Amino acid sequence: MVRVVHYLNQFFARVGGEEKADIPLAVMDGPVGPGVALEKELKGAGKVVATIYAGDNFANEHRGEFVEAALEKLKEIRPEVIVAGPAFNAGRYGSACGLFLKSAREKLGIPGVTGLSPDNPGVEMYRNSIYIVPTSGTAGGMGKALPVLAHLALRLGEGIELGPAEEEGYLPRGIRRNVFTGLSPARRAVEMAIARVKGKPFRTELAVIPFDRVEPPPPIQDLSKATIALVTEGGIVPLGNPDQLETRNANKWFHYRLGGSDFKRGDLEAWHGGHITDWVNEDPDRNVPLDAARALEQSGMIGKLYDEFCVTTGNAGNLSRMRRIGREMAEYLKEKHVDGVILTAT
Repeated sequence: MVRVVHYLNQFFARVGGEEKADIPLAVMDGPVGPGVALEKELKGAGKVVATIYAGDNFANEHRGEFVEAALEKLKEIRPEVIVAGPAFNAGRYGSACGLFLKSAREKLGIPGVTGLSPDNPGVEMYRNSIYIVPTSGTAGGMGKALPVLAHLALRLGEGIELGPAEEEGYLPRGIRRNVFTGLSPARRAVEMAIARVKGKPFRTELAVIPFDRVEPPPPIQDLSKATIALVTEGGIVPLGNPDQLETRNANKWFHYRLGGSDFKRGDLEAWHGGHITDWVNEDPDRNVPLDAARALEQSGMIGKLYDEFCVTTGNAGNLSRMRRIGREMAEYLKEKHVDGVILTAT
């Protein structure tokens, strides 16, 4: 019988709602909440031996502590497979499921599977690292998700290598394997081209991930009355990086006071793994152009420079995380009545 650990957030573990989102990781024996239905779907071939749960805020805001606690509990329980969620379209929950499964696989060699809506940010963050079953956007899809999760969990727990995504029912992971079809590449390419011309279905052997096209906003009509903010993905922060902004693959962003009219060496420093930071550290204005922006303000070209700058690190940035960070920055600046942004990059 396959030993299964089920990961849930505080809500599905029936501990509480948003008021319990900060609770640290803990364990309950056996199945809880949707775990009861999950165990039924295992049909006697597997058993939910424990439920690990944590608050969504705790999992995302204390990632190191969350992972450390999760690994310690998994070492004690010794499951053969993990099922996380499903989290549907809940962003924090989905991110926590992905981090939990990725850490367990990489550090302990324990396989796992979760269920997420394709729109969940956890998909882009972890789809290359874990198995994700596509779900609906809400818990109304629980009944459809659990049988697939149980089926894949049993196969993973038994050490069976899963087949292609479209056959097994999980989202593509960007992994390509050589398969002998008996047809030459030229023949396959011609057959796909003919099928496309005739409007018949075909499947490409090299899927290209599209990038979003962002439509530019309308121009500011009168810059002399506008409040402008400085934003950078250059990873420039106060000395010592007190908030621990990542040097690559950032998950966070921050806002800091600008101060006077010019940055000096020692005011800020760059924590960025994608370029040599010496020149920026020598003169932080090269990354956050406070001196030039103050000149625009003093000349009357812009009405006012907002007194904070926003920063993250763009190096090796995950697209879904960058979308989230950009959206959060925009919402924050909009609340501060900022009219436009000067965005500097490395």
